[in-house]
Amino acid sequence: MLYQRYIEIGRICYVRLGDFAGKLCVVVDLVDQKHLMVDGPSTGVPRTVLRLNQVSLTDLKIAIPRGCKSKKVRTEFEKDDVSTKFQASGLYKKAASKQLRANLDDFGRYKARVAKVARNRKIRSTVRKLKK
Repeated sequence: MLYQRYIEIGRICYVRLGDFAGKLCVVVDLVDQKHLMVDGPSTGVPRTVLRLNQVSLTDLKIAIPRGCKSKKVRTEFEKDDVSTKFQASGLYKKAASKQLRANLDDFGRYKARVAKVARNRKIRSTVRKLKK
């Protein structure tokens, strides 16, 4: 199967770009091929239209009808405990590590680079031993 996650009503999305970056939202309606109407009442995303390239689709989905009100989205979002399920996903872990890396100071970046060089040196020496 080519695609695993389809754009559908009730699909949970992670906003990557824009004013609401780093927050979760729910697809409420499809505007056209490149735009989604999303709502995230419990995460601070108002009902708005976002471009498809601004969001990442997750594996999570809630059961809501097309174009439903924010109150219904909030109750289903909290009933399915979406926030904790998302925190167990790889997308959350990747975003958290990216945020951690972005907040490093100069000495932190230096330590990370030294650790990366040491790790790569160890891997390279192990590979050379295995080739012989």
